[in-house]
Amino acid sequence: MYVIFIILGTLLFAIFAVGSYTFFAACRQTKRRNWLDPEELKGTDREKLYPYISHAHNWFSTHEVEDIYVQSRDGLQLYARWVPAENPRGTILLAHGYQSTPYIDFSLVLDVYHNLGMNMLIPDQRCHGKSEGKYITFGVKEWRDMTCWVDYHNKHLGNWPVILSGLSMGASTVMYMADEALPANVRGMIADCGFTSPYDIIGKVFRAVTHLPAWPFLWATDLCARVFAGFSLKEKDTRKTLQGGKYPIILAHGLSDDFVPCEMSREAYNACTSPKELLLVEGAGHGYSFLKDRERYTQTVTAFLQRNLEE
Repeated sequence: MYVIFIILGTLLFAIFAVGSYTFFAACRQTKRRNWLDPEELKGTDREKLYPYISHAHNWFSTHEVEDIYVQSRDGLQLYARWVPAENPRGTILLAHGYQSTPYIDFSLVLDVYHNLGMNMLIPDQRCHGKSEGKYITFGVKEWRDMTCWVDYHNKHLGNWPVILSGLSMGASTVMYMADEALPANVRGMIADCGFTSPYDIIGKVFRAVTHLPAWPFLWATDLCARVFAGFSLKEKDTRKTLQGGKYPIILAHGLSDDFVPCEMSREAYNACTSPKELLLVEGAGHGYSFLKDRERYTQTVTAFLQRNLEE
């Protein structure tokens, strides 16, 4: 009996140790990279994106950009760029992805939205860039931050119709808002390669890296998330929020995405009860749908804006 207790105790300790390591590795921002520095990009999966990142930096430097700040609902100072259009039809609020930046995720769509007459409100997500925060919460707290930006927009920037758009974690952030009663000028959503829930995507990456079943370890990961960061990995799920969806939405995904499985967007689409469109791009990896098929992507977004901004 004593041996059994030792074995069980050792097993429980191992599960908790691996689970807690997973939480801190996934949710804590340990180093904020300067993605505009080519040296920072070396050896990362973003190295090949430098020409696009440089393009975005140059784009911002040649357009009118205002730095703005809001306070999150839990007391963090959040930062965003405001880029007004000359003759605005509306505003697009852009949420970037995990461990990323607007310079990476929206490097080539800036021209598209600007030419379509869209103001752009482009935050640094909490715990990224110039926004405060200790933990990344995979959209669970980030969606509330987005409501702060919508409120700020409506109070201080104008009463234009608003489209919410996000890439990867930013897409999930947007989809977690789908069943919320947002201000009346929020007209629609664009979600590109989003995951269904924090639990699902962390579990998927865990299994790919360790080749172990995720569920016993994610129990400890979820416990750490609750204790240290005040959220649960199962707190939000796009399949549930879109079931009560109130807003038209485009769900885009690359069919060759090996990070966030395309099936996650398919599941979200199947669950969605609001007007919806599924844009699947052959041969596109994670976040590369626009780069792979610019013409179709632009046509889809242009038609979506036309339908939903003119109401």
